[in-house]
Amino acid sequence: MYKKFFKICVFFVVLLLNQSIVAYAQKDRSGPVVTGHSDIYQVGDKWYCPLCRLEVPNGDRSNLDPKLCLSEWHDVMIEKDYFDKKIRYITDEELVNSLNIPKLNSILKKELQAKNYDKVSEILFEYMTNRKDNNRLSLYDPQNKKYFTTINEFVNDVNTDTFRYNRIIRSANTFYTPEKGYTIQSKNWGSKIDFNHTYKEASKWGIHYLSFIDDQINYFLIKNDPNTPKVFENVFNQWYDQLDDVKNENVINHTKTYDFVWYELGLANRLQKLIDAYRVFGKYMSPETNKRMLKNMLGSARWLAECLNKTPFHPYNWQTHTAMTMSFMACVFPEFKESDKWFAKSKKNMELHLKNDIFDDGGYVERTTSYADYMYSVFYRYMLMMKYFKNDDLFMKKHIGRIEKFIEFFVLTNTPIGVNAPFNDAHRNLSLVRVFKEMGEFFNRGDFIGGVRDNLSPEVLAYLKVKPEEPKIKSVDFPESQFVVMRDSWNPKSYFMITNYGEFQNHCHYDHLSFEIYANGIPIALDAGLGKLGYVDPIHVSWYKNPLAHNMLTVNQAVPEKIDKPGYDKIWSPQAITEYFAATHDGYVRFQKTKHRRHIVFVKNSYWFVVDEPFIKEEGKELDFNLHTPCNMTEIDNGFISSGDKGFLIAFDNSDSENLLKIKKSGWADLGDLPGEPANREIDWLIFRKESRGNPELDRLATLILPFESKKEIDPSEISITRVNLLDKAGIGYKIKTQFGDDLIILSDGKPRKFTNEIEGDFKYCYIRYQGQDVVKASLSSVKKFKLSNSVKNAFTKNRDFEYRR
Repeated sequence: MYKKFFKICVFFVVLLLNQSIVAYAQKDRSGPVVTGHSDIYQVGDKWYCPLCRLEVPNGDRSNLDPKLCLSEWHDVMIEKDYFDKKIRYITDEELVNSLNIPKLNSILKKELQAKNYDKVSEILFEYMTNRKDNNRLSLYDPQNKKYFTTINEFVNDVNTDTFRYNRIIRSANTFYTPEKGYTIQSKNWGSKIDFNHTYKEASKWGIHYLSFIDDQINYFLIKNDPNTPKVFENVFNQWYDQLDDVKNENVINHTKTYDFVWYELGLANRLQKLIDAYRVFGKYMSPETNKRMLKNMLGSARWLAECLNKTPFHPYNWQTHTAMTMSFMACVFPEFKESDKWFAKSKKNMELHLKNDIFDDGGYVERTTSYADYMYSVFYRYMLMMKYFKNDDLFMKKHIGRIEKFIEFFVLTNTPIGVNAPFNDAHRNLSLVRVFKEMGEFFNRGDFIGGVRDNLSPEVLAYLKVKPEEPKIKSVDFPESQFVVMRDSWNPKSYFMITNYGEFQNHCHYDHLSFEIYANGIPIALDAGLGKLGYVDPIHVSWYKNPLAHNMLTVNQAVPEKIDKPGYDKIWSPQAITEYFAATHDGYVRFQKTKHRRHIVFVKNSYWFVVDEPFIKEEGKELDFNLHTPCNMTEIDNGFISSGDKGFLIAFDNSDSENLLKIKKSGWADLGDLPGEPANREIDWLIFRKESRGNPELDRLATLILPFESKKEIDPSEISITRVNLLDKAGIGYKIKTQFGDDLIILSDGKPRKFTNEIEGDFKYCYIRYQGQDVVKASLSSVKKFKLSNSVKNAFTKNRDFEYRR
């Protein structure tokens, strides 16, 4: 009997499971395709570049030689003959003809005519290794933020910083020891490296940056080990000899590819390192290796020059780094006849980037903190290079104001505990703290340091050149960068929310109106950020860039459109009691026939209240409110609550109890530099789901996010959201009951309306705190005339934000 009953149960379970699978499959989950990097996109029968929005061809690129391709999106090419003879295979004749060294010109030509190539090497070696050098290098170790310091200053700094000293020694010894030979990405090669090898946890593009050069230089500067230049010389020659053996291959998350060695960012990164290596190691290497390096650097510079000359201007990081490297090459090697042209072109390009890549509100065009931190270093390093190599202070004076605004933006958008908010392709970390400290001292801006002073050691604080102070601005909207910040103080335990309402730019993810929240010193809601392995992470496309990994409303779990789909019809009302933000996006209009408006109310020191309005005519679409948190969450009747003593409660509208599904899953997130957390782990993924009815009132989702410092503060059974039936159906009303009191929130359209027997007005937003029947607090947005009770009413000559306290 038991076996028969068991079989019947299994049958029904399987039946239900199959029905759910069928139901899932029947949902229309159509949307744009998520790609690993920015790809050309289609409008009608035409294709466009995702950066400059210019029309581009989309034909078969399989026969294009990636070594000759100057752009990911435009079919702009280097001529093959020029590449072969002027870039990749540079003869001694070509090298000498590219140089202008008056006292050597005739001597070099004489030796060339006699085909005394070894003598040419010796002459160039003697000249290049004995000319004047200011000993200011472009790159040092990652902890360095004093760009273009002298070698002596660098050595002194590192010798007084045990952490930096040990990290450099460890890094250099990880790459090479006499006993083990060479090791890259944990793979030991012994004496011979295969530069065509594919690593599991690193891209072949990144390998060919030759990043190990930096700490080989640093190791030599602080240890004076005479073996180090020979180690570098051996590696450089191995790499140089294998350049033609590096084969392109299909790479995860990439639909179109570029060459692993010859491409813009790789060349720009690597050439800077080779220039520094040549200046430090040159006199210790053989004349022949010196000549090889000169040829490679000349060819690399010419490749980059072709890129700046032929590719349309794009506001993003590749061309910026190219401009930096080209100018650096011109400054260090004025002997090359092309140096003046390199410098003029790259300086003009850099000025365009300073103007276009940094918005007037201080934000960065690629809308990601990781690339903004990186670009700050490029912009600022360029200004210092002009000063130290060209004796030009005017460039910095002309453009430094944009850098100051740039830093101010990231100060004001940084989280209370010092880490960045890693929207889009960004890692979460504390790297901006060092930037804020340096720039605070440089600009004499104590407010750059005040927000992160708890992240600085007592020793660092004691020797600061400027007194830290809290920024005067707490909450702020950045209309060009399209981020809005709600913050009640600059205390590390402050309540903080940042919302992203921007459109697509390079390195963007497919999220709309998503947010991060911190409260009481811990993260409450987190963006997934970037995976452990970055762009080659197996789930970079399927998870990190996907809308499901973000704190947003999704429709049918589909991917929304992002290009040219910013948030609009924005309302931003920052006041003393509450702050209110609202915006609409059309990302789901084309594929899912849904327009979405999100309202966010911040009741200071208390809670956030989020109202999502999906405007949709169809029934049966999945509407999901997604929230990701590192807190361990437990289910309660109307939502979830964190299991720890410190955390938060998230609740949905009681009116949705019958038709809303609570789901708890998990998803990967970048937790870098969060106290007590690993760099990456799966965190709780909470979903409030209901199916659309094609009715705006029934399809609406209302969510309360209530942080607490101790569970003793709250009784979950007493926390509730209840929809209010207003007299005027154009308004939206909710009663919110918390430990702080009874609140009423009304959202409207700014037209004169009567909402209840007591409340009327022409506001767009209204918050009321009651004590019994009495109004004790109120916030109203864009109001000209209102009445909240017989004793609380007012009228103004024009619309304004207004608050009331009894």
